[in-house]
Amino acid sequence: MSGIWVHLSLIFISVSGPLSKGENAHMAGINSEGLKLNITEANSCQEGLYREHQFCCQPCPPGKRKNGDCKRDGDTPECVLCSEGNEYTDKSHHSDKCIRCSICDEEHGLEVEQNCTRTRNTKCRCKSNFFCNSSPCEHCNPCTTCEHGIIEKCTPTSNTKCKGSRSHANSLWALLILLIPIVLIIYKVVKSRERNKKNDYCNSAASNDEGRQLNLTDVDLGKYIPSIAEQMRITEVKEFVRKNGMEEAKIDDIMHDNVHETAEQKVQLLRNWYQSHGKKNAYCTLTKSLPKALAEKICDIVMKDITNERENANLQNENENLV
Repeated sequence: MSGIWVHLSLIFISVSGPLSKGENAHMAGINSEGLKLNITEANSCQEGLYREHQFCCQPCPPGKRKNGDCKRDGDTPECVLCSEGNEYTDKSHHSDKCIRCSICDEEHGLEVEQNCTRTRNTKCRCKSNFFCNSSPCEHCNPCTTCEHGIIEKCTPTSNTKCKGSRSHANSLWALLILLIPIVLIIYKVVKSRERNKKNDYCNSAASNDEGRQLNLTDVDLGKYIPSIAEQMRITEVKEFVRKNGMEEAKIDDIMHDNVHETAEQKVQLLRNWYQSHGKKNAYCTLTKSLPKALAEKICDIVMKDITNERENANLQNENENLV
């Protein structure tokens, strides 16, 4: 009988053990939920309040700064006044510092319009005869002084508008309009003189013993081409024939046919141009296209040869007359 009671006791203990554990777990869950609720409440404050340690505090009003924390929820902290004329706060805040007042720098053309108070910063403006057209204005520029009258006076936000500046510009335009025709006339005169100088080479004349003139306009350049080629660089010859109608392919052919003979390249290029151009006005075309110094050299070569021919012809005639 006693054995039965022992077995019943063991059964009762085994059943009651899990029940007590479940009950404890349930209580722990309740405490956990309560703890979470307390933490949530501790970390949140109503709108307009701020957390300071364990309390939700009111902000300090404009013109003051925080000097100590509040002692209970919803209470105002210890706030002290900002230094008058030196510091300010223009909004409700939780800071323990005030903002320093701005300084209106006279060296930058600024002056005080409104002094700094505990609740408002200094307001600056441009000094008299200064202006500023940017925002925010950090420095002001001196107003322009007009010499020929004012269109618009200088204001704190805009510079002076002067009559002189526009009048001066109009004067310059008028002067430029007058000068343009003069410059064009001078240009035409200079060009005409240069053209006449070049034409002098075409119509160069020398007097023989009988006072007759030698006209070089239609002189036969064929026998002078080697001498002319000696006076010119290959680049000058190529540029001349190219400007006077010789095709690039023809130039390349002549250059390749005489690859290592620059002198022959020059002669062949000039001969080919002369054959294409013809005798008439060839001398004029050549001398017009060359620099003055080079044209004079070619003129000398031709003139000396023609003069020698004339002299030889005259001597021969004299000898025939004597016989």
